[in-house]
Amino acid sequence: MNALMKLNLIKLEGQFTHWISQLLAVACLTVPLAGQGASVTLLTPENQQKIELAVWKYAIDRPLLVQTIEWFRNLTRNSQDSAAIAELSRLEFMRAQLELDKKRRIQLFENCINVADQALALNEREVRGLFWKAAAMGKVAEDSGVLNALRLLRPMEKMLLNVVALDEKYENAGGHRALGRMYHKLPGFPISFGSNQKALKHLKRAHDLFPQDVITRAFYADLLLDEGRIDEARKHADFVLAAPIAEEDAREYAEYVNIALAVIEKTGGLPLRLGRK
Repeated sequence: MNALMKLNLIKLEGQFTHWISQLLAVACLTVPLAGQGASVTLLTPENQQKIELAVWKYAIDRPLLVQTIEWFRNLTRNSQDSAAIAELSRLEFMRAQLELDKKRRIQLFENCINVADQALALNEREVRGLFWKAAAMGKVAEDSGVLNALRLLRPMEKMLLNVVALDEKYENAGGHRALGRMYHKLPGFPISFGSNQKALKHLKRAHDLFPQDVITRAFYADLLLDEGRIDEARKHADFVLAAPIAEEDAREYAEYVNIALAVIEKTGGLPLRLGRK
């Protein structure tokens, strides 16, 4: 998220709790989108900004996230707006991320998948729906064992390839980034379809599109290390550790910082910066 958007979200935050409580109180009076005409979208700039605020702060303000989900669920009820419903699946993904109980977490990610399916039933080319369904399936695969994971991997690959074909820049080249990580970490033939060659293609493209993206740089560093390209791997790992990370992003980015630290440890170097403000 860029600095200007974060500034706008900070200004908005003080007004949001009061606004959302008012909206929930009258949500039952909202005219369904189907009655307004197909050209109307629920993703107005104001509504999108409120969603971005909840997504940005999800790790430190769970009540705001839950309020936003309830507001947007009411707003999208009976809607034919596939993009808006797909944004609801994105919000549901964030809520599932916070759940510590494994069984409940799987249920929440499955709910995210179900919401994404609603969007895709309206528009099979809905990029948001494809991306967040694939992301949730990946999380279910992590939690539900190797057999279920193998069942989910090929459908995930297909969805992410569709994301790349439809909008390769979505979510900071998230389709390329996820494919690169998948191809890197999966075993190769005949066990699975992992391929470092494919991984390099997608992570290089993600880096070319968004060179400041911390997640891409961490994944790229890990892959380059496995390829024996030590200096390049170290450069990307150092970038991750030097990147300023806001409190709101600290939970999400901790995993990628750890990847970078592991790369640096394996290359026998010291981190570029040991502390963060």
